[in-house]
Amino acid sequence: MRTFFIIRHADKEIGNFYNSRLRHQDQPISEKGRRDAQRLCSFFAVKPIKAIYISEYQRTWQTIEGVAIDHRLAPVIDSRLNEIDNGLFDGKTEEELRQAFPLAWNAYLARKADFRFPDGETGAEAQARIASFLEEKRREHGDEDIVLATHEGLIRLLMCYIVHLPVYLRGNFRVDTCGITEIIYQPEYESWKLIRFNQV
Repeated sequence: MRTFFIIRHADKEIGNFYNSRLRHQDQPISEKGRRDAQRLCSFFAVKPIKAIYISEYQRTWQTIEGVAIDHRLAPVIDSRLNEIDNGLFDGKTEEELRQAFPLAWNAYLARKADFRFPDGETGAEAQARIASFLEEKRREHGDEDIVLATHEGLIRLLMCYIVHLPVYLRGNFRVDTCGITEIIYQPEYESWKLIRFNQV
């Protein structure tokens, strides 16, 4: 039975790390993040990991680097694991968002329907990315265990996909930095099963 381990990246540095190629901030992990990431090595030491996938953001690679070295695996970058694209929301304060994008901000707070971030994605679009990745890797890896290092918003959308909740309820999930989530595929039911959520 395959297990997919989903890791939120470690704590990140505060500051301006804008990356025009990625459109948004590309922060490295902090000193606290490095300490927390090191503990992942102990957790995965006895796991038979066969592949590691990361987003395009450096903090996902830095989070899982120790595990990759221990297992002699080269992490594969997949843009489908990038954080939800919050478009023009990125880097703005709450007050700036209220002033510039009142409709989108109110929709964000209401959690009653999906919406599009200005110049960004809807929840459904981002969820389709992670669902596509999940189903592709399920077929590709057979009974192999794999690790995904990704981002809080995308993990929340993945949880909605797994437990069949609408995407606008994603804010009901808390995902800690370096939190570990485990899912398995149940071929007899043609569905995923949540084994563990947000272990730290």
